[in-house]
Amino acid sequence: MVSNGGERRSIRRQTARALEGAGNALARTGRRLGSTASADSLEGDRWVEWSFCMARLARGDGKTLDFGAGIGFLSLGAAQKGHYVVALDRETSSLRYSHERVEIVHSDILDHPLADRHFDQVINCSSVEHVGLPGRYGSNDVSEGDIEAMGILRDMLVPGGRMILTIPVGRDMVCSPLHRIYGEQRLPHLIEGFDLVEQQYWRKDRETGWNQAERAIALATEGSKSFYSLGLFVLAKPETG
Repeated sequence: MVSNGGERRSIRRQTARALEGAGNALARTGRRLGSTASADSLEGDRWVEWSFCMARLARGDGKTLDFGAGIGFLSLGAAQKGHYVVALDRETSSLRYSHERVEIVHSDILDHPLADRHFDQVINCSSVEHVGLPGRYGSNDVSEGDIEAMGILRDMLVPGGRMILTIPVGRDMVCSPLHRIYGEQRLPHLIEGFDLVEQQYWRKDRETGWNQAERAIALATEGSKSFYSLGLFVLAKPETG
């Protein structure tokens, strides 16, 4: 006959084994799907980028180009502020809405699809780092595609027009076919020809998630195909030159 104390100890051991098994199963699932609890993941990055962009969208009459519009979240945000928006994406539109001030254009920025049009504002949210890297978004292989794209976008801005830009930052790296990571070498090259109006840098750690960081700390991040820090910028096209 087992005593009540023995029964309780047995139940505790069984419970501990069950919890351990469940924990191991969750860990295996996390490794298979890409753990979101780890600092070495990007989970939450879009909230940082989108909040930065939304807070800086111009209000009132004007024209916006949303480059790499994707689901069109920021396109709609700009339209709600009063702008007329061109939502440009190389892939077929995934917008789940229609709006009288949002125009959808499917094309590659390197083909100069909007060369005859000019904009007061360009939204470039986590997009330019993919240009010229084949294998993910149907891009052609163009090693300087991101730099070329920035030049095209700059030419489409009116003098004094602004670009809201978010990109991966860390040690300079090309993670084909996914993205580029911009560091001390390529970052200045990317934003050359613009006036730097504002800059923020964010880095993720295991305890507290995404936090603002000093530029040097963010650019020292050892990135990968699944992890990097964030650079958030407001750039302006010079009034002259």
